[in-house]
Amino acid sequence: MKLLIAITVAEFRDRLQEHFSEHQVPYYNEFEMKGMRKLQNQHRLGNWFGKGSIGINNIAFLAFLDDTQADSLLEKLLRCKAEVPQCNINAYIVDVDKGI
Repeated sequence: MKLLIAITVAEFRDRLQEHFSEHQVPYYNEFEMKGMRKLQNQHRLGNWFGKGSIGINNIAFLAFLDDTQADSLLEKLLRCKAEVPQCNINAYIVDVDKGI
């Protein structure tokens, strides 16, 4: 069994849901989160608000899948990212050894 973790900007939520549907993922968790991006070339005094990072609305999907289904879905997400560079999907597979 594997845990597939997929993270993208909130604007790509529908696209990620479509990929999960196409691969007939029966159950997954979805949650919103705030991603932070460090500003690269900020003024030496910082900005008026005193922050050196900006927030990004992200969405994360977690799904426990069998090995074949997880590998197939990850491959599809990799193709999506290659075909559409602005797709902005990051995905990872973690092996699950035990659980209850």
